[in-house]
Amino acid sequence: MPRRAALVCLLALLASGAAAQEVDTQAVIGGVERRYNRATTLEAEFVQRYTSGANTLVESGRVFFQKGGRMRWEYRAPDEKLFLTDGDFAYLYVPEDKQVRRQGLKEASEWQAVFALLVGRIDLRRQFDRVLVTRVHHLDSPARWQLRGTPRSGKQPFTEIWFDLNEAYQVLRIEVRQRDGSLMEFHFRDWRENRPLDPDLFRLSVPPGTAWVDEAGP
Repeated sequence: MPRRAALVCLLALLASGAAAQEVDTQAVIGGVERRYNRATTLEAEFVQRYTSGANTLVESGRVFFQKGGRMRWEYRAPDEKLFLTDGDFAYLYVPEDKQVRRQGLKEASEWQAVFALLVGRIDLRRQFDRVLVTRVHHLDSPARWQLRGTPRSGKQPFTEIWFDLNEAYQVLRIEVRQRDGSLMEFHFRDWRENRPLDPDLFRLSVPPGTAWVDEAGP
C-alpha cells in the first residue's frame, strides 16, 4: 500500500476510535443521569475515609438521600454521630458532646457539589467545568466506569471529584480530592432505591439540654 494511502487509513482509524470514545462518554453520562434523576429516595451502607498526610480516619454507618437536598448520615463506628440536611440547613449532632452545629446549605456548598447527583436533578456537564469518563479494568473491582469532574469555581474546596460506577451506573465510590491536599472517600454498598422514607428521618430531634451552635448566615 502506498505510504500516503496507509497514512490516510491510519488517520481514519484514529478518528473513528476517538468518536467511539466520545459515544461511550456520552452513554455513561446519560446513564448515570437517568438513573439518579429518576430516583426519589436512596439508602445504603457506607464507609467513609478521610486522609490527611499520613493520617486516615475511617468511619461507617448508614445513609439516606431524598430529592430536595435531604440527606441523613447515621455514623455508627467508631463513634456515633448524625449529619443531616433538610433542604435548608445542615446539622451535625454528636451525642457524646451533647451539641448540635447548624449551618446554612449555602455555607455548606461543598456537600451540595459532592452529593448533588443523589439529592436532586443534575446535568453533570453543567455541574462541573469538565467531565471525563474512563473505563476501569481492575478484575477484582465491580466498578466498570470512573467519571471525573472538575469544579466550575476556584472557590470550591475540591480540585476533582471521582465517581466509580458499575455497569448499571450505580455509584460505588465517591472520591473528593481537596485543595488542601486531603482526600475524602465514600464507599457504598447495598443500595436501595425508591423505597418510602419516613419524613421524620430528615427532621432533627435531639434530647433536651443539647447545646446549639448556629453557624448559619443571616
